[in-house]
Amino acid sequence: MPKDNREYFKQKKIWSKVKDELLGCYLVPYFSKIFATNKPVLYVDCFAGKGKFDDGENGSPLTAIESLERSITIHQSNRRTGSYPLVQMKFIELNHAAGLSANLADQPLDRCEVIDGKFEDNILPLLHREKSKYGNLNVFLYVDPYGVKVLSAELFDALPSIFSTAELLINFNSFGFIREACRVMTVEFREMEDEVFNDLDEYDSSIMDSIVELNNVAGGDYWQAIINKYSTGLIDCYQAEKELAKQYKMRLRCKYCYVLDMPIRLKPGQHPKYRMVHATNHPDGCVLMADNIAKRTDRLVIEIQSGGQLSLLPQTADNEMLEDSYLEEKVRDMLTTTTEDTRLNVFLADFYNEYGVLCDVSRLSSGRGGSVLKSLEKKGFIVVKREPEFTDRGRQSGFWQEGKGNALWLRKRS
Repeated sequence: MPKDNREYFKQKKIWSKVKDELLGCYLVPYFSKIFATNKPVLYVDCFAGKGKFDDGENGSPLTAIESLERSITIHQSNRRTGSYPLVQMKFIELNHAAGLSANLADQPLDRCEVIDGKFEDNILPLLHREKSKYGNLNVFLYVDPYGVKVLSAELFDALPSIFSTAELLINFNSFGFIREACRVMTVEFREMEDEVFNDLDEYDSSIMDSIVELNNVAGGDYWQAIINKYSTGLIDCYQAEKELAKQYKMRLRCKYCYVLDMPIRLKPGQHPKYRMVHATNHPDGCVLMADNIAKRTDRLVIEIQSGGQLSLLPQTADNEMLEDSYLEEKVRDMLTTTTEDTRLNVFLADFYNEYGVLCDVSRLSSGRGGSVLKSLEKKGFIVVKREPEFTDRGRQSGFWQEGKGNALWLRKRS
């Protein structure tokens, strides 16, 4: 049954703020790094909305624009010429294109374009047009759909082979998918729908008519085995959702080296309302997003789930509090594969890709008060090489963070 959406844009909810923070805080370093390629950038907000909520809060279009402007300011302050590659920002919107255009009226027309219509009707013509116009360019798709039905595994698969770089940030309504999968396979959805979908930031629910449609979204039929296990009671709905998210990420890894997700849940122990899924082929992007997810998780867990109450240890989005000893065990396991010198960011990206976002980067490497990798270096468990080897004052370098001319390689001591 379609939702009553008249109040949808009246007030921006806290979990929508977290979602846009995840986008905006990632885009600043993303643009800054992608400028170094000197190739044009195409940013597409595939379901852009009105651009601004009625309470004055910015939506994702203005969030992205502000992030770009911050990146340009940083870039120009660090460069003699201040020049940067062409950036095209496209905003596809079906229901609120006029309102979106009004909210973007002061933006330069040669940079920002509102496309009035359906995502599925416009995305391929847009990509083909920009590709023919600019040739080899970088593409970032923000896919925050009104339902799960329009997600296209075929489209996502094609992007890395067509463009210089391709990244995705997807709002994957995993429970919406399971609801439809159960309906299509005539399996009883044993949960209370009002409880599962209450407060879900879902503009409109998807209605899918066939297994083929579900396969197109998932990129395969792996989901059917999950629904069959749910049907027979081998797993509950929470376990089904978790397995679906895991398999969906694995499927994206067919074309993207690094895929992370952030479950958005509103109360401890509650089913995730949806998952934000990030896909990239670049380790730097994976590490940046992992740190970003960890910081947004702190905000989500503390402000929403815990009512502002701090915990002794940072929590994951699955409400787990992990001791440093556990993190060290996982790092040691990962280090067993580093028989050759490995760039720090490649190691960190592989770690997050394998184990998920268990913590922010500081607990693994760069924390001033200590970190797992710093501890393992002191214990002699790993060999570390740094460039530059010495500081400007002639002291041995001891940094544990790459960037700004610093590079670090590590491997397990044989």
